[in-house]
Amino acid sequence: MKRGAAATGERGADQGRSGVDNPLGLLRDLLGRLPWRRLGATRILLFVALVLLAGAWLFSRTEHVGYFKAIYWAVTTASTVGYGDVVPTNTAARLVAIGMMVLAVPLLGLVLADVASGLVEGRLRRMLGLGGVTLAPGDTLVLGWSAAAEVAVRDLLRWGHPVVVVSDAERLGFDSPHLRFVHGDPASQDLLRTLRPEAARAAILCHEHDGDLLIAALGLHRLAPDLPLVAVPLRAHTAETLRELGIAVSFPSAELVGYVLSRGSETAHAGQLLWQLVSDDDHVLRESSVTGDEAGQTVAAVRGRRAAQGQLVLGLLEGGAVRFGLAGQVLRAGEPLLVLVRRDADRPRG
Repeated sequence: MKRGAAATGERGADQGRSGVDNPLGLLRDLLGRLPWRRLGATRILLFVALVLLAGAWLFSRTEHVGYFKAIYWAVTTASTVGYGDVVPTNTAARLVAIGMMVLAVPLLGLVLADVASGLVEGRLRRMLGLGGVTLAPGDTLVLGWSAAAEVAVRDLLRWGHPVVVVSDAERLGFDSPHLRFVHGDPASQDLLRTLRPEAARAAILCHEHDGDLLIAALGLHRLAPDLPLVAVPLRAHTAETLRELGIAVSFPSAELVGYVLSRGSETAHAGQLLWQLVSDDDHVLRESSVTGDEAGQTVAAVRGRRAAQGQLVLGLLEGGAVRFGLAGQVLRAGEPLLVLVRRDADRPRG
């Protein structure tokens, strides 16, 4: 017991002396307990502190001065102030001073440079709208900016939907309390990852180039596979590629406008009908599932029941497409229908 107590006492004495007589051991123990993966400039700063304390300890031994005075000398040397009131007077102390200047001075410069760059980066991120922007439930994410994107954003804002726009455009040209703008590359995976897109309600992709749109769509689909995506490519083959990759809701803008013009030339009001379906303020398109009561009935029968409730069944959704002319088809529970309802009415059942 006495030997154990003695050993414990010796260890305690060693630990007590380590604070002044052996600062190297004290800092080594401290550094060993720190989470290195989360240290950047902090790690360098701690190493500088280690060099300062160790250099001061060696200086106090070689110059036979107090430890506090030696620390004062180490700090003035590392900061390149050098008042000259405490200087090395022998070869051993000069060697310690050389070590301090070789190690501590450049390392301290690295720390100050890292802190300065961090402040500048934070300022730039705030100026560019990147600071702390993350998507919240109910947000609609819009990647890219175009005339079509502006129309979509204005309409979403008009109906109270919060929107986050990511674009490399300098400005959007308008503002809203429910609109947040992130200046950056909408195809950047790092930027998308910081936004946490899995929390969004939906995403709209309106890039100026189909290549960027494909990159953004694939990255977004990988980060948030359950997020509904609406892509507006320029060409039909890009839309087909997106569908093959599992992004079903995509349509080429040029072909969409072209078909409206073509069908409008055949039937005078066809274009107007398409326009009103998507822009009417009083009615809105909804997806609604076939209920258990409606299962086993034909599309015509369900259309009649829904009409009595103020809903117009337009077609059946299959494979990402809307099928028309299925009046005699028997429906199964859970099958999705595309219906037109009044905006101020309750959402369709299902």
